[in-house]
Amino acid sequence: MKSLVAAVLFAASLLLASACGDGGEEATPSATGTAAPQGGSPDAQGAAASGKIAFASSRDGNPEIYVMNADGSSLIRLTDDPAADISPAWSPDGSRIAFSSDRDGNSEIYAMNADGSSLTRLTEDPDDQPALDITPAWSPDGTRIAFASQRNGGGEIYVMNADGSDQINLTNNPALDMNPAWSPDGSRIAFGTNRDGNEEIYVMNADGSGLTRLTDSAAADSLPAWSPDGSRIAFASDRDGNSEIYVMNVDGSNVTRLTNDPAFDGGPTWSPDGSRVAFHSVGDDDVSNIFVVNSDGSGRAPLTDSPTPDLFPAWSPVP
Repeated sequence: MKSLVAAVLFAASLLLASACGDGGEEATPSATGTAAPQGGSPDAQGAAASGKIAFASSRDGNPEIYVMNADGSSLIRLTDDPAADISPAWSPDGSRIAFSSDRDGNSEIYAMNADGSSLTRLTEDPDDQPALDITPAWSPDGTRIAFASQRNGGGEIYVMNADGSDQINLTNNPALDMNPAWSPDGSRIAFGTNRDGNEEIYVMNADGSGLTRLTDSAAADSLPAWSPDGSRIAFASDRDGNSEIYVMNVDGSNVTRLTNDPAFDGGPTWSPDGSRVAFHSVGDDDVSNIFVVNSDGSGRAPLTDSPTPDLFPAWSPVP
């Protein structure tokens, strides 16, 4: 059963692999209660209490975007649509959130204010050539958004202006390229790809040049996330037999395992000061919740406690 939930957690990537009306309405935020941290050390929980974390959850019946304080309190629903809204990504100033949604019949990239208002559709593939546009990531200067798309037949990394204009394909490979992540200085983009037979982490310049492979494992390495100081990359890997959170230097060296438990851990995101990493974790009951851990692997603590999946956390870059 856990493998089934794992597939749900990485639904965006799997949709890219299997797949070959305008926005403009405003979402109405709705408070849905709070989720207090349980367990973990007091020091760990105190360190986590900076900024906000957006994530996707189906706790109200279908996947929507929620936001909470970094200690798990003050949970607010930002989107309210019968479609699936997933993969939130903060703008660098914390004022906007981009996300993936199929609310117009096809998975596209949208952006909204951090309170759920001023919803705007950024991508719009032709009706006769529907493609999946997923997993957005803002550039550090806020002017561009990278995302994955299969509009050219395979999964590729694209970049566009933050208003949706000037969409450019950065990768050109028959394999599946997914989950882009900008370096803090905006010069490089890390991403996951199976171009060498299994999923590994690669990095390229922001214009698509200078492609470099960072991981080389028989396991699946995916979902890269740069540390705020640009010195490390967190990622998910099952190289030790179960999906866990790892970190490495930006050249691929010094791989260190942060989590070590029987749960399925994925989707890492760094706190603004680089001291903490939030992630989603699936237990033996096939329920996914958001957890946080110190950047050295200590102090693991849950932030949500929901009987339905909480996925794809994104920590606001603004404390």
